Amino acid sequence: MNQTTSILNQKLTIPENIIAQELTGEIVMLDMESESYYSLNSVASRIWQLLTSLENVEASIQQLLQVYLVDEPTLSGDVTLIAQELVAEELLIGCDNEAEEFKKSNQPEAENAQKVDNRIPYEKPLLRKHGKINQETNITFTNTPTIDGFGAPGYADFS
Repeated sequence: MNQTTSILNQKLTIPENIIAQELTGEIVMLDMESESYYSLNSVASRIWQLLTSLENVEASIQQLLQVYLVDEPTLSGDVTLIAQELVAEELLIGCDNEAEEFKKSNQPEAENAQKVDNRIPYEKPLLRKHGKINQETNITFTNTPTIDGFGAPGYADFS
């Protein structure tokens, strides 16, 4: 099994040392161990949300196809690459439990193709690494549990 195949079937989660917070439609993350911070553009933020909430990467791709106006090969390649990048940066980690195979029954039927396409325009997902936090960075991080729905163990105050 190659790396692409294995990542498609993985459930990804947020490690305890990563604090994530949504800010104006984008997700900002801090690695508490390396003190590096990152941000995701709006598409990558939506991918992050699905990667951390659905049963595997493939299920995330199928869900995103319902949201964005993009062809499946482009989206699949982009999601696979951003997932691999997030894992390489240790912003997400794979779970040990076996992921179930995604059922293709969620794909739209041919009769639904006649309906109005209300998906939103797609842009390439992007992870930006900003470097280490310093005294000029005006961000306060605490270990207060979040209610932002991303499962992050901490809270960021961007005041």
